[in-house]
Amino acid sequence: MEFKLIIKKIENALSESEAEIFDRWYAESPEHRDYFHRVQQAYRDGPKKIENDKAWAKVFSKIKDRRRKKSYLKYAAGITLLLALASFWATRKSTQKTMAPVPSVVSVPEGDRIEAGSDRAVLTLEDGTQVVLDKGRRFKKGNVSSNGEELVYANDGAQGGKTVAQNILDIPRGGQFHMVLSDGTKVWVNAKTKLKYPVAFAPGETRKVELVYGEAYFEVSPSTAHGGSRFIVMTGEHEVEVLGTQFNIKAYGEEPQISTTLVEGKVKVGNGTTKRDLSPGYQSRFERDTEELAVVEVDVYDEISWKNGFFSFKDKPLEDIMEVLSRWYDFDVRFEEEGLRKLTFNGVFRRAEDIEDILNIIRQTNEVDYEIDQKTITIK
Repeated sequence: MEFKLIIKKIENALSESEAEIFDRWYAESPEHRDYFHRVQQAYRDGPKKIENDKAWAKVFSKIKDRRRKKSYLKYAAGITLLLALASFWATRKSTQKTMAPVPSVVSVPEGDRIEAGSDRAVLTLEDGTQVVLDKGRRFKKGNVSSNGEELVYANDGAQGGKTVAQNILDIPRGGQFHMVLSDGTKVWVNAKTKLKYPVAFAPGETRKVELVYGEAYFEVSPSTAHGGSRFIVMTGEHEVEVLGTQFNIKAYGEEPQISTTLVEGKVKVGNGTTKRDLSPGYQSRFERDTEELAVVEVDVYDEISWKNGFFSFKDKPLEDIMEVLSRWYDFDVRFEEEGLRKLTFNGVFRRAEDIEDILNIIRQTNEVDYEIDQKTITIK
């Protein structure tokens, strides 16, 4: 479910087709209904509740009392939702002041400004030709086309036994892209990600793609529509087997884990020796070094917030937060002191925000400061 559809529902602005999508999602589970009503309440109350800098500081604050962490996180979850909506209001209701400006901000020279990411990618065709995909560039060759914002592979009726060409989609730091595979599977690809896949799938044969590294969200076309064929995502020795579902998989090379989060449906995760079934609302965590596989319950909306245009951080070390931000805003980061890496924060932000706005809010905790020098951010 796209977050923007929830907002449009609250504003009575859904089209007929969007209303059908929303109604199906709303009827699926009590959790969906509860989430909608929390967003609805936050949307209505937000302008009254987020009215000064202290509210911002509470939203993005260091957890100081570890013994009270659980109750704090429960409180912070509600506040962070309001922050996301407050940012949304700030862009849509310019005549109504909903947030006070954050004081004591760092002034960044124009030449050192770091821009938010955008839709851009590099497509490598079977013959090695590379095509730059971004807004305003159109491309078409064979069964593949792009309008600069989406890459689409038409189903050309590939036959079994025929060698099928492989393409590679590279998303740089500061990029993202949406694509539709030839079987109708939709894929949202995050920054710093490489995905390898066939230009077409043979009827009845296993549909296999490779997430070389990075993060992607899959909305898989059901196996019943393809002769019962399985859909498999490979990440090195780890694989996710799908029958028809929605899930997120993250496999960045610099991270020790490969994590798979199931939104709906059913998947089987693991390697050649160990496999586990995953249920909606759960995440598998595969340790690269030990090959151990664990399954934990997670907040799905946090795990897939990037797909819906948000960053969501709960009890996250600053080192991890800066790593996520660096992929989207395309910058390098350094810490003046090692201890700063482990400071823990909470917050929700739109991916369209200026990086300075996010850093200034972190700065309001009085725990850290920052400095921008061209494409490097120093935390001090």
